Amino acid sequence: MAGLGESIDIFGLMVEEEEKRKKALREEVLGALGVPDFFKGGSIWIDARKCYGRECDMCVKACPTKAIFWRGGQLVVQEEICLFCTACVANCMVEGCIRVRRTRPDGTVEEFSSLREVATLLRSISGRKALEAVEKIFPSLGDFLSRFGPLRS
Repeated sequence: MAGLGESIDIFGLMVEEEEKRKKALREEVLGALGVPDFFKGGSIWIDARKCYGRECDMCVKACPTKAIFWRGGQLVVQEEICLFCTACVANCMVEGCIRVRRTRPDGTVEEFSSLREVATLLRSISGRKALEAVEKIFPSLGDFLSRFGPLRS
């Protein structure tokens, strides 16, 4: 509560409430679909100047939650149900037409807008997961050497 002479940021409060509403809706919809939410947040932007529109329609077909759809001749993205999964960008035939920005629970921000960036990101994620799996099995070099011995050339 603001005291005498202090102001209340009404716009900030409205934005905060809208974000809470969107998050609650996202949790409800994804929960009902049985889809895990891997990201703390995200955004998706489609450049209407680059988009081929209904002639292409690949992003609409690729979206697993149907978060991208047509309304009144315009592509619409309902971010509350977007998984920020890479499918739309990977299937878009125009580089840079769709830009996705997502934040992982650890705070890592990932941004991509081309198939090349998607492939690089997915390779990086796979590499990290493989390294984590090996480190679970062999927490130290000594653990590895005790099992396989020193490498010989």
